[in-house]
Amino acid sequence: MATLLKQLPQYRHVGTTVDPEGLERALGEHRPDVLVLDQELAEAMGARARPAHQPRVLLLSNRPHMGIGAPCGQDCACGLVPDSAPVRHIRAALKIIGSCGSAKLGDGYCTSCPLRGSVRPPPLPLSGREREVFLRIGLGESNQQIAAFFGRSVKTIETHRENIKRKLGLDNGAALVEAAMAWRRGEPIVRPAPRTAHRGPAARP
Repeated sequence: MATLLKQLPQYRHVGTTVDPEGLERALGEHRPDVLVLDQELAEAMGARARPAHQPRVLLLSNRPHMGIGAPCGQDCACGLVPDSAPVRHIRAALKIIGSCGSAKLGDGYCTSCPLRGSVRPPPLPLSGREREVFLRIGLGESNQQIAAFFGRSVKTIETHRENIKRKLGLDNGAALVEAAMAWRRGEPIVRPAPRTAHRGPAARP
């Protein structure tokens, strides 16, 4: 990353750190305009009190999206790039953030920034209510708890669960819970491998 930053004239690399304490010190000493953070370090930092100096942040992640309810979410990161992305994608994201005219995240430029879409989870093939139920399942809530939260019957929630399983290609309730929890963490939904028909030995004529 340091080598890549040296190739971009709008950047001056002022330091590297690997833990929240070092990051806090760097923010106080250098007051950088841009941080490039591993998502795990960003989440560790986000779980603490917000520092007074809040630079623009690009997250590098080993997950395909930011997840739901992350300590460092859409309100503290300008964009997210998977760490497996081609270098040209990371370079393009750095150029966008480096040329940004906003003093902080949330200023007027952000609404038209092409990076903002990268901090939102990709869409699911679910209705709005099904997505809400899916997210509650990811919290480990039972049908009764979800029904009480939405003011609906347990039967209605059971119907939503069946629809969600069908649309996401999940075989059973355990797979649904696992998928919902993974989605909240920013991990992809793993669908079961398609079953292949078993063929017996060919009969002789």
